[in-house]
Amino acid sequence: MNKEEFLSKRDAIDLTLKELNCEKEQLEKEYIESNQGFNVGSKVCITVPAHERFSLLSNERILVPEVKKLAYIAYYEIDDNGEVVPSLRQLDCNGGMSEMPLYVNLKKVIIELV
Repeated sequence: MNKEEFLSKRDAIDLTLKELNCEKEQLEKEYIESNQGFNVGSKVCITVPAHERFSLLSNERILVPEVKKLAYIAYYEIDDNGEVVPSLRQLDCNGGMSEMPLYVNLKKVIIELV
């Protein structure tokens, strides 16, 4: 194989990869749009139900009360299990969307539109 053959085959492979990546991005976008719960930019109430957790310091179970937090939906993404999950942002001091993410276990919370 000479240099020209190598370059032409490599360019053909790169073009195929680019086309497939564009197709994959479009597929993910359509999947997210059809499975998102609330619109991007929506203000939502996150309710973390009361639960028990184990304290390593005192070696006992602690009851954590129910917590409600306000947040904004910044965007949606697809997790490793193929589920569409929202990326949440905290509220800033003026009540707008902050750059600070809000980390919660999305499998154990209730998300409601405000």
